Amino acid sequence: MTTDRTSDRGVPRGENALFGSPPPRSGTRDLAHAWGVAAVVALGVVAVCALLAANGILAGETAVRDAVRDVSSPELRALSRTIRPLGTWWGIVPGVLLLLAASPAARRRWWLWSLALIIAPLAGEALQEFVGRLRPRGEAYGFPSGHATATAAFAVAVIYLLGRSDLGRPARVVIVLAITTLSLLIGISRIILDAHWPLDVIAGFALGAAGAAAAAWWDVSYPPSDPS
Repeated sequence: MTTDRTSDRGVPRGENALFGSPPPRSGTRDLAHAWGVAAVVALGVVAVCALLAANGILAGETAVRDAVRDVSSPELRALSRTIRPLGTWWGIVPGVLLLLAASPAARRRWWLWSLALIIAPLAGEALQEFVGRLRPRGEAYGFPSGHATATAAFAVAVIYLLGRSDLGRPARVVIVLAITTLSLLIGISRIILDAHWPLDVIAGFALGAAGAAAAAWWDVSYPPSDPS
């Protein structure tokens, strides 16, 4: 007699893929492959951006920066200053704790998600020193944006873990839209406040996404021995 070993492959019964039904036996392998490809592609984006950033400021960046700042209102600049702490350690640490409190799947691998959300911003800080590209104002290095890195890592982690929750599709869609919008706003706010060039923000988003996608790949590829 054959036995359904779907749960042994990392997708316990009752846990859904994002916006869908539980994957078949081969679905877990496909899901791991998809997250692995996402991580590699995101790292490739970081590498390309780093090569471009090492050669200085691109002409297009200046145009985008000026356009964003020209259309920003006093209210939008005030909002940008308000949400600024969310991309710092004052936002990262509470974000990790919130994720662990809200997601049983995250708690099962608490060390994995804690590392993913902490190491990505630290890698960004190291990359800033390596690339050495200055911010639009001041003498500090700005490539990649630490705010964009942190928020993207958190957003991608939330999207993956939602796929392993029992929430209904409407709730998942609302949460995904909310966390994605907030992440984008934080990234754009760094340009509005003249803290980063556009390429800094793009690379930060890619670096954070790569870190969380790599964690998702590991979680699917090497499931806990007792997922319950």
